[in-house]
Amino acid sequence: MTIANIALLLLALLAVARGQQEVGRGRRKNFEVMVPMSDGVELHTKIYFPRDSTSKTNDGKFPCVLDRSPYGYGDMEEFMNIFLPFGFVSIGQDMRGTEKSDGNWNMFLDEAGDSLDMGNWIVQQDWSNGEVYTFGMSADGMGSIQTIENAPSWLKGQYVGWAPSRIYNVLFPHGAYKQKTTEDWVTDLDMANESWLPSLLQTIHENENHSDEFWGQVEMSDEKLANVDFPNAIWAGWYDIFQAETLALFDGYNEKRRETKLVVDPVGHCLEAQTFWTQDVVYGRTGLALAQAFEVFGIMDLKRTNIKNITYYLMSSNDTAGEEAGQYWSTTEEWPKHSPTSYYLHAGGVASTQSVVGGEDESTTYLYDPADPVPTVGGNNLPHSIGGSIPCGPLDQNEVDDRDDVLVFETEVMEDALYLTGPLLANLFVSSDAIDTDFSVKISDVYPTGEALIISDQTFRMRWRENGDAPDMIVNGTVYNIEVNVWNTSYAVAPGHALRFTVSSSNYPRFSVNPNNGLLLADPEYPGKNVTAMNTLHHSEEYKSKFILPVVEKPKRVRVLKELESMGISDEMVEVFATRLGN
Repeated sequence: MTIANIALLLLALLAVARGQQEVGRGRRKNFEVMVPMSDGVELHTKIYFPRDSTSKTNDGKFPCVLDRSPYGYGDMEEFMNIFLPFGFVSIGQDMRGTEKSDGNWNMFLDEAGDSLDMGNWIVQQDWSNGEVYTFGMSADGMGSIQTIENAPSWLKGQYVGWAPSRIYNVLFPHGAYKQKTTEDWVTDLDMANESWLPSLLQTIHENENHSDEFWGQVEMSDEKLANVDFPNAIWAGWYDIFQAETLALFDGYNEKRRETKLVVDPVGHCLEAQTFWTQDVVYGRTGLALAQAFEVFGIMDLKRTNIKNITYYLMSSNDTAGEEAGQYWSTTEEWPKHSPTSYYLHAGGVASTQSVVGGEDESTTYLYDPADPVPTVGGNNLPHSIGGSIPCGPLDQNEVDDRDDVLVFETEVMEDALYLTGPLLANLFVSSDAIDTDFSVKISDVYPTGEALIISDQTFRMRWRENGDAPDMIVNGTVYNIEVNVWNTSYAVAPGHALRFTVSSSNYPRFSVNPNNGLLLADPEYPGKNVTAMNTLHHSEEYKSKFILPVVEKPKRVRVLKELESMGISDEMVEVFATRLGN
């Protein structure tokens, strides 16, 4: 990458950040067109050419970078212009049924076919050299990954950010409906046919079970992932709404090539948490994501740097102890091996690595009233600034943890830093006198000053505990063993801090309130009459409820900002990049 190209890159970044667009020069002019799909539906498309109309091969033909989006060209589609100085044609297309495109939008079900049709159209143009790369963040990325289903020969690389491998596990983790985020997002789309919205929401509600017939159409199966034979890179965030499934996407892509690049920053979609982490980041971001995209597209080579395939941010508290224990980047070829370490829950609010602490450990019962749910405070949510309505990030849980319907368990204060990197699990033994209910779990960092800042949380809807096509209601008094995937983290619990584990039965509006009456979302009578439940967490020698944490050795540090500077990517460029993604 030459100094001249770096200067062009900075100019391109500034132009994008200011909402400007490249102006074609020479014989190629930028244009808009309605591109017909194979079923006749036309999709609105903008095409931008490099300023210099002479291609690398001097034949007037260019590689193309394609971003298909439901948000229109004023959003992430416009970001494709960053590749113009490097000889790429930049193409942005409105997904079917959104913005200026015709048809009906249908939860990405049409994206495999539409992306195939679009790529086939591109390579037939006289300015195409037959190579198409895709770029997609968030919903754009969710559409982009559908391209692999048909294994098109023209697909030469993909850069994907904040997109899930299995969308069901994001919208309905363990069957619990993330109603507010889902419906905030869907209803905020500018659909070509607004009358289609009620039907779309009804379809989502009808598929609250993990139906392969519906959700399997857009999930990354082994068969689809076998088509990944091109350079690719993935960007995730620890407090991102898609976190666990973006990491699962990396695992799926990397299984085939073993060369997939990954960067995990602290925030992802969670822009509100950008200033919480201060070490070696710019607004919670890293320009390494940009550098990896350039590597996928053949613009930059990272092999001479200290950057490995997986680069992730080790989070910690935002006090002096946390800055000394963590808040830095680590890079490795594979995820560090972790030791699954159990913290057992005991009477008196104690969490300990000892499985039994005396004979008093039996169970704790609490009343769950659906009319008075535990409110959501932070976590992996979609914030107001980008179309959501729930505050996100590491917020203090003390107010909600003081409620009678929240069971609180704490470890002793850490004498030494505890390093965690990997999956978080809760293995609980539970019962209820209702036919259906939820169990919500949370892990927080307890500061010496008393605050308890959330690290991760999750909810488990009991009627879907068997992952079947039909709900399986629970039996009064029966003790059930459930395993809750509390997603993942890389976190240093600093000396002087402790960990808090909580169990309750609601976390609203992050998850919809379970009325405990067994009615399904699509039932005309839903939500029906609330049923107040007496729910029980069992913690005895027979029923050892616990949280399982991924304990690792202290990760090695890499100074990513210095590495970027050695590549010619300055702090100022990273700031432009980070703030652009923050708008």
